[in-house]
Amino acid sequence: MKIKKALSIGENCVSLAQIVKRVVSWGILFCWGLIVLPCVVQATDIYVSPGGSDENPGTKEKPLATLSKAIEQQRNSGPGTVWLMDGEYSTTSGFVLDKRNNGSESAPLIIRSVVPKKARITGARPVKGFKSISVEDAKTLISEDARKNVLVADLKAQGFPALKALKSLFRAPGVEEVIFGDKPMTVARWPNEGFTMFTELIDAGASGRTHWVQRDVYRPGSFKFPSDRAKYWDISRGVYLHGFWCYEWHDEAIKVASYTNDTRELRFAAKPRYGVGNPGQKDDEQKRQFYALNVFEELDTPGEYYLDRKTNKLYLWPPDDISKNSVYLSLCSNPLLKISQVSNVVLRDLVFENSIDCAVSMENCNNVRVENCLVRNLAQKGINCWGGSNNHIIGCEITCLGSMAINMSAGDRKTLTMGNCSVVGNHLHHLGRHDWGGGRGLNLGGCGNRAAHNYIHDLPTGGICYSGNEHILEFNEIHKVCTIYSDVGVFYTGRDWSSRNNIVRYNLIYDSTGFAGCSHGSQAIYLDDCDSGDTVKGNIVFGGANRGVLLGGGRDNTLEDNIFINLPKGIHIDARGPKGITLDKPGSWNLKTKCERVGYLSPLWKERYPRLARVLDEEPLLPMGNVFRRNILIGCEKPWALSKGVNPEWLTRENNLEFKMEDFPFFEGQFTGKRPDLSKLPEIWKKVPGFEAIPLEKIGLQGM
Repeated sequence: MKIKKALSIGENCVSLAQIVKRVVSWGILFCWGLIVLPCVVQATDIYVSPGGSDENPGTKEKPLATLSKAIEQQRNSGPGTVWLMDGEYSTTSGFVLDKRNNGSESAPLIIRSVVPKKARITGARPVKGFKSISVEDAKTLISEDARKNVLVADLKAQGFPALKALKSLFRAPGVEEVIFGDKPMTVARWPNEGFTMFTELIDAGASGRTHWVQRDVYRPGSFKFPSDRAKYWDISRGVYLHGFWCYEWHDEAIKVASYTNDTRELRFAAKPRYGVGNPGQKDDEQKRQFYALNVFEELDTPGEYYLDRKTNKLYLWPPDDISKNSVYLSLCSNPLLKISQVSNVVLRDLVFENSIDCAVSMENCNNVRVENCLVRNLAQKGINCWGGSNNHIIGCEITCLGSMAINMSAGDRKTLTMGNCSVVGNHLHHLGRHDWGGGRGLNLGGCGNRAAHNYIHDLPTGGICYSGNEHILEFNEIHKVCTIYSDVGVFYTGRDWSSRNNIVRYNLIYDSTGFAGCSHGSQAIYLDDCDSGDTVKGNIVFGGANRGVLLGGGRDNTLEDNIFINLPKGIHIDARGPKGITLDKPGSWNLKTKCERVGYLSPLWKERYPRLARVLDEEPLLPMGNVFRRNILIGCEKPWALSKGVNPEWLTRENNLEFKMEDFPFFEGQFTGKRPDLSKLPEIWKKVPGFEAIPLEKIGLQGM
């Protein structure tokens, strides 16, 4: 009976296979037919508490003090559970797991909080010693109230390292930030909310524009500032402008080199990627939104701060009583937890917060799970998973990041080996504080991975970007994204013929309009720049987007059983290929080269994707082979939008139905930004012969 108990499968038990391996490796004492088995040792529990000591044994009664020591001890003791008691576990260099920390499938290494989300792994240090700002420092502040309320802390006197310098051009700056309580504060900026716009271009610094070829940029460029506000700023302290300088789908923060009061000419210190202004538009259309940041004089509202990177001083207007709230400065420039070439690890119930780099970085790992964790207040990404297989991010909340929540790429495209990784049941919201274009919920790449049941909202750009092959993106609920970007997709992919057999199905998308200043707006599902071979099935787009689907010149895509409600354009197909593709010219989209890189003519690929193997023989630049079946378009101003150059005979359209909004009065009053009532949809799809029912009850977080 004791042996049977020891052989039971569990987190802290040794499997029969392991016992056999140990028996073989340790040697067996054979005596008169008897086998003497070693005693079965359960996996080790290691306890850690901020009030413990690294001289302790790591028991519950005598815990260790640091996670570093626990990781080191676990390498010697074998798989088990590292229990983190309530409190902060600070690091300025990050914690590291390597192959010495491997667990097994039946006995993984588990790092978890004793009380869920009470153990906090942080890359920040508290700031103390705040005093009122001096009269001399305060005199250049524009706000009279700020002069009375701004506090200052001398970081150098408190032993903080020298502050990082800001680069001349960035998207996510990768420098220290200030956190008050549990919220990141705002670098002093103007205007305090929203954006201002410039309309008068002085020096584009670039060659003439064509949308399809990157502009040659020769000089940083300049424009006429829209008001005289900049005359109050000391440019030498390092003022930056963050905005769209050419296109509404590429943002950058750029240092200001000079400002001339008389002419209001503002000149940049670095070259924007596409230059300044858009010569493809008329002068009266040259509107580009931006805001100024890192402006000491604009420290004028509660919650703003300014880090003087020369004197190592922090200036802060606290949003609340500073005696009752902690102030932190993020310092860790490495991942809070780096996991490299490790197998069988579980991170559970933890908080990762207040750092410059990402929370968790997984590189070439297998069977690693991040479960029910809270990731917040990071200057860059949340979780980065690269390579390996069978890694999963489940039931986490990720919020208040400088860039995207999750970047996951696994599997081998050339051999079509599945990564079998997943992002399931996560709440991803309020992202892209610094990097608008990168501020997505998820970027999925590689081959054979899954994103499902995620709830994604409040992002400057789209919700999910994917590339590669054989992915499934299903049952996600996404709204209030694309709030700043334009010509962008809630689901986005593009510019690769070989990125095939991805399935986007059973997702709910609503209230995602895109930047109002651009006619392109947002697309619920954007198959951009000749993306090909994907299936879009059973999705519900409930208002908000400019288009339900934009099929940008691609081939062999299947759109079926989708429902598009109250949109300017339901399904839009264009023929951009002849305009944008030169198969053998550098600087083009390199569609043929990308196919060759993955071996698209190999026996494996030819069998899996026979139409791709024939692409060069079948009018490759035209949107051929696309199929549209049983789609429902309700109240769309233009249900089908076929751009110039698209021959309707190229498209296979079967059993698609169009309705007016007044045909279904129960939709009235539902376009409010809240989750729509979908209960009446079955009444509609029953009108379409062969329509495959959408499992409405499975969409969203599912109580995770």
